Parts: sequence; structure tokens; C-alpha cells
Amino acid sequence: AGINISGTNGEVMPGQWESQVGPSVGIEGGDHIWCARYLLERITEQAGVVLSLDPKPIEGDWNGAGCHTNYSTLSMRGEGGFEVIKKAILNLSLRHKEHISAYGEGNERRLTGKHETASIDQFSWGVANRGCSIRVGRDTEKEGKGYLEDRRPASNMDPIVVTGLLAETTILWEPTLEAEALAAQKISLKV
Repeated sequence: AGINISGTNGEVMPGQWESQVGPSVGIEGGDHIWCARYLLERITEQAGVVLSLDPKPIEGDWNGAGCHTNYSTLSMRGEGGFEVIKKAILNLSLRHKEHISAYGEGNERRLTGKHETASIDQFSWGVANRGCSIRVGRDTEKEGKGYLEDRRPASNMDPIVVTGLLAETTILWEPTLEAEALAAQKISLKV
């Protein structure tokens, strides 16, 4: 169908499968996710299988279902990109509640601070830390450029909304210097 799926794997929750869509440019990844969801709905309907995009469809002591979103801009991938990534993380910390409110229904059941998630109420970031809101890979830190992974979106998020918020917050939005300084201190980020 021309959908850019770069990988699939089984996950922790019983019956949970995951696919990775991308890499994509701009909101193109959102189009691919919507098409993939549609095809998945039709295939499971025909097979008599129940499909759920709920972030925690089965309560239990295991991971929920997220839609971790890898994100970068040209400047993040260029020389000195890690500084651009840190500035983006700072901006994301200042708009955490706004992002959470748009990152999928039922996400509070998944973002508990357990099972490789951050708490829904507190923004955090880290290198190679699966329990943070925003994770930066070791290669990105080592090379000084690359991408960030927003681990907050739920499996039922709208990919167009998430992509739009990420771009708005990291490219267009400028916080006050005072808010930026306080946030940098709060999340231990030197920019």
C-alpha cells in the first residue's frame, strides 16, 4: 500500500504488536499512520480479531501502548545539533501540559512513572533513559547531533496533532527568558 513501515515487533502487554512508521518528512508520517490504522482495522475486522488503540486496554502490571515519536529538524541533525535539541527540550518542558492534553485519550493510565514511562504530571528528559518524557539516544549525545524521542504520546494519538505541536513548540514558539531560565534550572539543562 506504499506505507512507510520500517519495522514491527511484539511488545510487553499480552497481544500487543508494534510497528514503526518512518522515517518521514513533515506530517507525511501522520498520513502513513492513518492509512496503516485503516488497513489494520479492515484486516482485523475480516479476521474476526478485536483491535484496540487504547493506551492500556488490559489493566495489569505491564507496559501500556505508546506512540513514541522520534523528531528532528535539519538544524538538530547538523553540526552543533545537540544544543538545538536541548533548546527544544527546554521549550517542550514549558508546554508539557499542553502537549499531554493533546497526546491521546486514557494516557493517564499509561504514563504512571512505571513500566518505562515518565509520570504524566512531571516533565523529564535523559540520555538513554526509557523512563523519561523525552529520551535522547546515546549516539545523538556522542555525535553531538541527531534527534529526540517524545515518549509521551499514547497509541491512540492523532499523529498530525502531535507533529504539529512538536514543530510549533520547537521551531515557532519562543518562551520568555525568565521562564526559560527557571525551566532550565528545574530540569537541570544547560543551554
